[in-house]
Amino acid sequence: MELQARLQRTRLLQEANSPTATEPILDAKVLAQALATPMVVVVDCISIVAGASVAMLLWRATGHPAAFGYVSRLASFCTLYGIAFFLLGLSQNLYRNEHCLLRVLESSAVLRVSVFSFLLTYISTLLTTPTHATRLILASGVLTTLLILLLRQVTRPLLSRYTLEDIRRRRVLIVGSGSEARRIFSYLIHSPDHELRPIAFLDERGSGDDRVIYSHGYRFKEHAPVHSGALNEDLLTRLEISDVFLADPHMTPARRAEISTLASSLGIQLSEVGAMRSSEHRGPAFVHQMDGLVVQSFFGGKVAGLYVYEAMKRALDIILASLMVAATLPLCVAIAVWIKAGSAGPVFFKQERIGRWGRRFPMYKFRSMYTTAPKYGRSPEDRSDPRITRAGRFLRKTSLDELPQLINVLRGEMALVGPRPEMPYVVDEYTPYEAQRLSVTPGITGFWQLSADRKFVIHESMEYDLYYIEHRGFFLDLAVLLHTLIFAMKGV
Repeated sequence: MELQARLQRTRLLQEANSPTATEPILDAKVLAQALATPMVVVVDCISIVAGASVAMLLWRATGHPAAFGYVSRLASFCTLYGIAFFLLGLSQNLYRNEHCLLRVLESSAVLRVSVFSFLLTYISTLLTTPTHATRLILASGVLTTLLILLLRQVTRPLLSRYTLEDIRRRRVLIVGSGSEARRIFSYLIHSPDHELRPIAFLDERGSGDDRVIYSHGYRFKEHAPVHSGALNEDLLTRLEISDVFLADPHMTPARRAEISTLASSLGIQLSEVGAMRSSEHRGPAFVHQMDGLVVQSFFGGKVAGLYVYEAMKRALDIILASLMVAATLPLCVAIAVWIKAGSAGPVFFKQERIGRWGRRFPMYKFRSMYTTAPKYGRSPEDRSDPRITRAGRFLRKTSLDELPQLINVLRGEMALVGPRPEMPYVVDEYTPYEAQRLSVTPGITGFWQLSADRKFVIHESMEYDLYYIEHRGFFLDLAVLLHTLIFAMKGV
């Protein structure tokens, strides 16, 4: 009788998660899913046309002639550019509705595809384009790229939420509640193409306290509850689970075998999840596509390319940091006067931090707290903290206290983009896993600074830095800087 009851529950569970279940799928939703990719292509085409139109308006506003020859050349350029962008975008998976952390990786791909599309198109029209019309084409390319980035940031979440929410039929339980579990949850919740819907976490070593885990994002929004206790048949049946993702790195092999047997008996698909680890490949092949998770070796075949990337990154840091120092010099003088007038003490705050390969260096900031505050005390979490000066409240809110770190960038101790440098006593407690963040030059801005988790201490959100290290590249750095600029303008 017990076996028959189990088989009956299994059959009902499989039917409930089958596309042929009696509950109908709305035709409008299915149609929307089929049209999702063409809609993104249309958005890109609109961006190209709009960018060219704005460029032409600016061209005329600056007193240049709007002869038919210029219009026809611009139209030809946009047509060729659009074709090149679409074909290169297909190779870069720009039209797959899959998640990447904070969508910065997608912006990096858009920048890369846009630059190469522009170069290919411009070279093909070089002989027929007058020299003075080059500025018009260049302006069109820049404006088009910015519009594509902006519209994608707006439309991608809308497509995921309003056109595909109801057809995610397969219900996922994530076993684990750490960084790997949160990362796979973020990927699945924002990647409707996989038709997997994570509905809950399970912490087998949990205390039973009610809590939720949020997906990575600029704000805390998408979330799922955390259940406690051992995984069993009753929980899987009650939650109508069709897929189980093991994302607990501390789970023993024996426990994994037990869960595998349970999942097999219920007809549930089992996947193992893990961050990239040396000489270890754990999990089915398809998990390789899930935003870098469970990849045996990220650097394979790319070591030589990293030298070129680091040289380009250093050149970009020097150029941009020099320009920013020159542009903000009057502002820095005004800030220095304000700090001195508001409280006694030096203008700059200097603190020892750990850089690449464990090297120590002095990191500079504008002083935002009174000199009586402990030099290595916990950073204020509230602007009303009595340790913060009057000027410091404004400087910390606007991040202007970070401006002196441009000096660290010019000295090569920091970069514009990278993990934040930690204090020595924190690095002393690093595990080998956490010490990976010391393999790159620390930076002023990065994934963690853009996320909602910036309210917590750095070492509690290690996944952002490790994600950057796995995917770092020249265009990714440009995308992070662009997101930082938008982030600052929004005042988030």
